[in-house]
Amino acid sequence: MPDQGPGKVGEYVKASGSTVEDHGGRYLVAGVVPEQVEGDTWPDGKVSALIEFPTMAKLKQWYDSPEYAKARLIRDEAVTARVIFVDGNA
Repeated sequence: MPDQGPGKVGEYVKASGSTVEDHGGRYLVAGVVPEQVEGDTWPDGKVSALIEFPTMAKLKQWYDSPEYAKARLIRDEAVTARVIFVDGNA
């Protein structure tokens, strides 16, 4: 599905923002176009977000929550998303 533009994206940001904080998460990066240096080509103009949660369990609770499910419906109308979960230590 083609991206539907900033209007729908804005709706998603509004709908999802507080759900992250409500589940113990925080945005480390949001709405930036990454600089591609290696690997498969990142689509031109596509933005990314990086969200940190204290545990993988908290991340999954957020992602599967009814509150975020509503936001995901908006996101899915707005953009084609790639979502990955990474569990690790710094």
